[in-house]
Amino acid sequence: MTLRGKMLATYVGLTVVGVTLVSVFSSWQIKNYLDRRTEEGLRDQVHAFGAMFDNTLVDPDSLIAEGETLRRMARALGLRLTLIGRDGVVRFDSEVPRDSLSRLENHLHRPEVQAARSGSFGMNRRHSTSVEREFLYAAMAVNRLTPAGPDTLYVRAALRYDTIVALDRQVQLIVWIIGVITLLAITLVSVQVSRRITNPILGIAGAARAIRDGDLSRRIPVRSADEIGALAAAINDMAEKLSADITQLRKLERVRSEFLGNVSHELRTPIFSLQGFLETLLDGAMDDPAVNRDFLEKAHRHAARLNALLTDLMEISSIESGEMKMSFRQILLAATLTDAVEEMKPAAAKKRIALTLDDDGCAEESVYADQARVKQVVVNLLDNAIKYTADGGHVRCFLRREHEFCAVDVADTGCGIAEEHLPRIFERFYRVDKDRSREAGGTGLGLAIAKHIVEAHGGSIRVRSREGEGSTFTFTLKRV
Repeated sequence: MTLRGKMLATYVGLTVVGVTLVSVFSSWQIKNYLDRRTEEGLRDQVHAFGAMFDNTLVDPDSLIAEGETLRRMARALGLRLTLIGRDGVVRFDSEVPRDSLSRLENHLHRPEVQAARSGSFGMNRRHSTSVEREFLYAAMAVNRLTPAGPDTLYVRAALRYDTIVALDRQVQLIVWIIGVITLLAITLVSVQVSRRITNPILGIAGAARAIRDGDLSRRIPVRSADEIGALAAAINDMAEKLSADITQLRKLERVRSEFLGNVSHELRTPIFSLQGFLETLLDGAMDDPAVNRDFLEKAHRHAARLNALLTDLMEISSIESGEMKMSFRQILLAATLTDAVEEMKPAAAKKRIALTLDDDGCAEESVYADQARVKQVVVNLLDNAIKYTADGGHVRCFLRREHEFCAVDVADTGCGIAEEHLPRIFERFYRVDKDRSREAGGTGLGLAIAKHIVEAHGGSIRVRSREGEGSTFTFTLKRV
């Protein structure tokens, strides 16, 4: 059974039980009330008649003898009026002609008359053999003085019980009709309520199935602030997160695929070169003094390049996996730059490149950083500048203040970088000129490593360049 069916069955079942209980209880209460009110009304009417016959200003015997007045009064009240002597003989009955009274049984032993004899009032319900109908009887004893002495007259009023039963049935019918109407109304309301509750749930289920099947763009309208609205919002958030996660996974997969492709390509070149040189030497060139030393030197360069590539691969893998450990402390940045420049001077001297350092009066500026990693960044930038600057050029390292940061510029007079390459220059293995980069001995990872290290320090790195006019790489570290 569907949720809507279960909810509707529950609502309707509870309503049926509730309406039935209320209707039965109401009917019982109303019946008791009607019976009680009927008995009280009949009692009051008997008392009224009794008071009339007890009134010394009225001659009861003349009223009984005349009779017609009493019949009109009884019929007007919807009663059967009976007057019974103390001996039980019926002296008047509004439903029996006067000439037929002698055929009536003695009423002295009627239950209501016996009760009236004992306590001045009695009530009983039974079938009347005189008129063949069921009546509710009420009787009282009226004690009076007559010329012959004290006398007792029993005044009895009777109400047709089928009239009471008909009224009771009519009232119960009205109660049950109201109950059925209430049941129908609550059923209709339950249908609407169940639809209002289940329709959003069905929408949520459909959207969840669509998300499960891969439609991560599917969203559920949030139309309320209740639990269902919260569920819809949670599923939307989950879909957003899944979409972002899958986008990230796809990006990572693409990066991984590109990375593996680049790594395999970068490794293949030195390995194939090494293999070629070694095979040539093994095939006889080893005994040729004219080529053996040259081939061995070339093999050594490719082995060194392969070692540098593997070192950089392990370095960037450690950085990107979060395993790179850093030792932060307060350092003088100018001293770190001096060490890096001194280390790179021999490489610059081989190409007759002027390598200078200018601290612009910032020799005492300190930063909170890992000194070895900062030096690695500077060495990478200087190494690139030297590699791509022609012989006799100039590479300058410049330290300056930039608001709350220390900025380090590494500028060269090299070939420069075309504008379309600048946005991707810090990507792994991205090369502006692949052939020239490999000839220069670069691994394609230096700038990516530098970017990761600078950002791990809370700084930033950027480049300005114009083709044919040189490049300037700048990174910043927060001043202490």
